Amino acid sequence: MPPKGNACWERSYDAAHLASHPRQKVTRIRLLHSPRNWQPGEGGSLYVMLYINLRERVNAGQNFDYQLSGFCRAAGQSLRCVPEWEAGSWRIERGPNGALDIRNAGITANPNPYDAEEIADDAVSIPAKPDDGLWRLSPASGRCEIE
Repeated sequence: MPPKGNACWERSYDAAHLASHPRQKVTRIRLLHSPRNWQPGEGGSLYVMLYINLRERVNAGQNFDYQLSGFCRAAGQSLRCVPEWEAGSWRIERGPNGALDIRNAGITANPNPYDAEEIADDAVSIPAKPDDGLWRLSPASGRCEIE
């Protein structure tokens, strides 16, 4: 991390996982790193985008209902990511076998697409507790591009 080209990691939680974590809000999540589209930020920070679906879909015609982007900087063995506006934070850590772990510190995601750098009126809060504190993502097998 960070890879030189576009890369994404993704997870779609199956029914068995969601049944064993009944208070988990997130059902599908993708992390996209696109250096071809986004130049490094201040101090060399890198820009990433999170795309998210929750249990209750709001727009079945799209791949993802919500999004949140942020600038990430090294913090020990992980990257700490923070949006340009007050919408929480998350950490990215190396997981086993090429996976990435996202440790949610409490985020607020805007509807997808949403271009303003502020929280939208219909944004959703995704607190870490009780069941959304850690999302383990694997390298995505499909398209890796901005939604």
